[in-house]
Amino acid sequence: MNSNLHISVLRLSALGDVVLCASMVLHLVKSGKFKVSWITTSQTKLLLGDIPGVDFIIVPKPKGLKSFFECRRILKAYSFDCLMLAQASFSAHFVSMHIKSKRRIGFDSSRSKDLHRFFINEHIDGKDEHFLDAYYSFAHKLGLQTPAELNWEGLFLAKNNKKLQKLNLPQGKPILAVNPSASKSERNWTIDSYAKVIDYAHQKGLAVVLTGGSNITELNFNSEVCSACLLSPVNLTGEIELSLLPYLLMKVDMLLAPDTGSIHIARAVGTPVIGLYAVANPRLTGPYRADEFSVDKFDLALEQFSNSKNKSFYSRVHHPSAMSLIQAGEVISKVDAILNRLSLLPVDKK
Repeated sequence: MNSNLHISVLRLSALGDVVLCASMVLHLVKSGKFKVSWITTSQTKLLLGDIPGVDFIIVPKPKGLKSFFECRRILKAYSFDCLMLAQASFSAHFVSMHIKSKRRIGFDSSRSKDLHRFFINEHIDGKDEHFLDAYYSFAHKLGLQTPAELNWEGLFLAKNNKKLQKLNLPQGKPILAVNPSASKSERNWTIDSYAKVIDYAHQKGLAVVLTGGSNITELNFNSEVCSACLLSPVNLTGEIELSLLPYLLMKVDMLLAPDTGSIHIARAVGTPVIGLYAVANPRLTGPYRADEFSVDKFDLALEQFSNSKNKSFYSRVHHPSAMSLIQAGEVISKVDAILNRLSLLPVDKK
């Protein structure tokens, strides 16, 4: 294979998806067969940092005519042998219109939306698989074999100890991080349930920190969680720089979260995850091959709340009561299971 093939990967968002995609991008680089460019937004670059062997081409978020011409200005200087259109959305298709490439690989019809097929000339094979496996299917189209163990070696290597110290994380105790709020409210667990788990963690001698973004909805939701607890956790909502989040999740001992990007970041840095799933299929979006501590109510939610006749691996349960199927006691048992696995003592973090 020609070692000078120039591959472009187009994945703009969301944070969890770019972390999953990063594993495949690292695989391309490690093969030594390609020159790799990643076309994405500044937010992705801020989260991932520098990746040796990857040229980041930063484009604006597609929002209108101005960003249309800006994308064209940035991308007109480039020509690629292959485009991996690893996002089926109008925004990604908008950007792809300005990319010159002989091959344009995208998703199969079952994972295609927003007129995806009109922007590609090849597609990966259709199958029921985790998002991460789907990204590796793109690399397979270039002749690369999927490794037995998929990983993120080579990512999140910066030194951020000084910045972490400024967060004043609890010392001398195992730490449970909780990212309560998802991007869509239907994925959120109940405030009362979060409070029960946090209260239990405090009783066991754990420290608890809340994480989240700075939008008002997330700030308010996390504040309500704190107010519902007997002892308020350390609330870092809105205080954590995006570039620092992976390093924070390295420091904690476990993460509790619904279907959010933080789950995939924690998985990438090797932190045990308690994922909460009822709206989406964890076999599709859960912590990759690390779901033993997650609580899965997807099939039950699909049975109870979905009226769709076309239920599938990729279905979503859009019902406000779906996440209520998850009981606090089930999550508490997962906290205990992780503590047992890690052999952590409640009074002394190892």
